[in-house]
Amino acid sequence: MHVQKMLEQAHQLPSIPKVVQELLRDFDDPNVDAGKIAAKLQLDQALTAKVLRLANSSFYGGTRKVSSVNDAVVLLGVDSLRTMVAAGGVVAAFKAPEGFDLRAFWRKSFMVAGLCRWLVKRGKLRNLNAETAFTAGLLHDVGNLLMHALDGERMREVDAAVAAGAPRGDTEQMILGYTSVEIGGALASHWHFPDALCEAVVNQAAPMAARVPSEYAGLVHVARACHLLVIGKQPLDRLFSSAAAPVASWLELEQETLEDYWDEVAALGNDMDALLD
Repeated sequence: MHVQKMLEQAHQLPSIPKVVQELLRDFDDPNVDAGKIAAKLQLDQALTAKVLRLANSSFYGGTRKVSSVNDAVVLLGVDSLRTMVAAGGVVAAFKAPEGFDLRAFWRKSFMVAGLCRWLVKRGKLRNLNAETAFTAGLLHDVGNLLMHALDGERMREVDAAVAAGAPRGDTEQMILGYTSVEIGGALASHWHFPDALCEAVVNQAAPMAARVPSEYAGLVHVARACHLLVIGKQPLDRLFSSAAAPVASWLELEQETLEDYWDEVAALGNDMDALLD
């Protein structure tokens, strides 16, 4: 079945609140007004609570208690708010499928997202937006989660084959007739995320082979490889001899430069735990 038709026929497709979609579009406007952002945030009680919680967290180290959304918006800034709104909206859209460890899934997604942002800031990718990179990483495996919700039995069959050593993309294609990255890209489009994010999800396996090579997809590709190094407690130099090395080279990521900041990655994602509660 065609991916888009499958999505159209799916019942109870997860949805992101309209206010979240509007806020993400507003964040892309360089002339956006802080008052406008605060007014929209206050339309969603859950978002308002999380913004105030983040503004009063030890991470921002304020000595004065922040009690208004307007003050919180000024304190946090557009970049932190964009990340929080995107993360909060996507996480809230899903309920845990039966037998699926949703918290572990999101922790991994936040780690990949944090690595995407880290690569932008520590590499030479100055033309890319670090927060867009974060969102691309956050969304990278959302198709996998959706398919566990919609077709759990066959996805468990896929998982078993992958655990035995089969490549995920080929296995999904054989069992499902499509891949989870195709579903993830279609879902991102359904949610009206920008084309760059949809393409990052769809093309993450082969970013240089896309019709228009996608640097954000390349970031996700490399970040996933870095994540494996982190959980395996492997040194960064393994990245540059792995299958991800050509993409890292294409993105002009330099081993020596990244190694100088490799110790930063251990803490990535820790400040996002509040979004999972």
